[in-house]
This record gives sequence, C-alpha cells and structure tokens, in this order.
Amino acid sequence: MLSRAKLEKTLAAGDGFTPMCFSSSASFVVAAALLPLGIGAVRYCRTQQRSDLLPLALTPLFFSVQQALEGVVWLGLTLGGPGWLVHPAALGYLFFAYAFWLAWFPWCVLRLNRQAPPGLRRRLLQILLVLGLLLGAGLWLPLLLDGSVLQPAVVHGSLNYTTSLLANGWINLGVGSTVYGLLITAPLLLSGSGRLRWFGGCILGAFLITHLAYGYAFTSVWCLFSALLSGSLYWILREPEPLVPWGPDGAPSPL
Repeated sequence: MLSRAKLEKTLAAGDGFTPMCFSSSASFVVAAALLPLGIGAVRYCRTQQRSDLLPLALTPLFFSVQQALEGVVWLGLTLGGPGWLVHPAALGYLFFAYAFWLAWFPWCVLRLNRQAPPGLRRRLLQILLVLGLLLGAGLWLPLLLDGSVLQPAVVHGSLNYTTSLLANGWINLGVGSTVYGLLITAPLLLSGSGRLRWFGGCILGAFLITHLAYGYAFTSVWCLFSALLSGSLYWILREPEPLVPWGPDGAPSPL
C-alpha cells in the first residue's frame, strides 16, 4: 500500500501541470465497450461451431478485464481513494501486460492453424510460444514474489508502472521492449488470415507510436491502444476465408 507522502507525490506528477489524457473513466469505458464485442464474438464462434476461433473471440473479454483492473489502479491513486487496491490491481494488470499476451497470441494463431501440416511457420509459432512463456514468467513472477519492485505512478497524465526487473542491469530498455513488441506482434503477422495480419500490423503501429509519444508510460498506453484495436476482432472472425491453407513448407498455398 502506498504511503500518504508517496501518494501525494505520485498525484503531483500528473496533476496541475499536464492535462490528464487518461483516467479511470477512460479505462472503465473501454472495458465496458469491449464486453458486448467479446460476447458477440464468442456467440458467433459457437453458432458457427468454430472452436479454433474461440481463443481470438475471448481476446476482447480479456482486454476488458485488463482495462477494468487499470481503472481500479486509477481509483486507488486518487487522493482519498482506496489505496490498498493499487498493488493487487496493478499486479493483475501487469499479469496481462507482462505475461499473458506474450503466450496468448502465439497460442491463438497456433489454435487457428492447428490442422496445418508441420512447416517453418508453425515451428516459428511454437518457438514464439515457448519464448513468450519464458519471458512472461521472467517479467511477472518477480513482481508476484516481491511487491516492493512494483510502484505505479501518474506521470504526465498517464500511468507509469515503475518496476525493478531482474534484467534491468544488463539489458537495454529499448532492446528489451523491442523484443517484447516482436514477440507480441510476430505471431499475428505470421497468421494465414489476411485480416489477422492487418490486426497485427495495427498493433505494431500502435507500438511504434507509443514509443515515440508515450515512452514514459509505454505499458499503459500501448495496452490501451491494443485493447481498442481488439474490438475489431469481431469483424476479423467473420472473414469469409479466416484460414488460408498452408503448404508443406509452412507458407500459404494459392487458393
């Protein structure tokens, strides 16, 4: 739980000098908006009997939960708010940001193409899944084991999840975030679905924009942009040909 002095210092960093560009209201609105889209996507998969699409359909719902958790973090950082909720909500939020998405997107694409013959692309997806699991564990488990390394703060109107990670001393932050971004977007770009590759390209674009404009609050802002983009998955799932057949070498074969 944040001390009163630390809480006041945190609020001062994002209040009075820079207009608030994000807030608990923004997080809760995004969370609420994603609920019907996720439910609609899940119903579509069940109606079409497409269990292979179900992980993708669930993605907006998971983003909804993540954004709701960030809304709780905002409320806890408000002067007089429930400060005791900040750490557990931030820990839950970073579970998605640091661990879950790294493994979820490779799993989604593998599930979508589960009947494809073994090939280079499938092996790459399997490697990305293993790397995502390992990196996610390395990023999030230290936060779970030692709460003192996690200190959320409001910086220029956005949330900065200040963390002391195991690799901070020997991996450059820019290199680390680039590897993280590639592990998130590469599985989507390797998909056989044109619309899903478009989604991955948009996520990558949001990654670059966030690095340039919101480097001080990269995790929070990129996850918000990605959550908004996940609303398009309902449209993506309804692609007439959501799975392009793969050839023996793992590349899309001509239709």
